[in-house]
Amino acid sequence: MKLRWIGIATAAAVLSSAASAADLTLMSRGQPGRAVARLADQGLGYSVAHEPAGLSPRAYRVHVTCTIDESFAQAYCPTASYVSSCPRATIACR
Repeated sequence: MKLRWIGIATAAAVLSSAASAADLTLMSRGQPGRAVARLADQGLGYSVAHEPAGLSPRAYRVHVTCTIDESFAQAYCPTASYVSSCPRATIACR
C-alpha cells in the first residue's frame, strides 16, 4: 500500500510538471540509490529508473506504468538511457 502511494505521488509530480522531458529525482531513506521518474513517450504514463546499489556494476531496473489501460512492464538496462511508451507499457534500452 505504501508503494502505491509513492507511485501515485510520483505520477502526480511528474504529470504536474510543465516540461515533459524533465526528470524527477526521488530519494528514499529505506533504500540505497536514486530513482529517476519521467513521463512515458506516448500515451499517459510514467517510468522510473532505479540506480543500481553497491560497488559492482549492475543494470538499472526500469519499470513503466501506463495509467489508461493499467499495464506495467519491467526491464533491466545496462545504462540509464532508455525509451518507454504507453499504452502497451514497452521499454527499449539504448
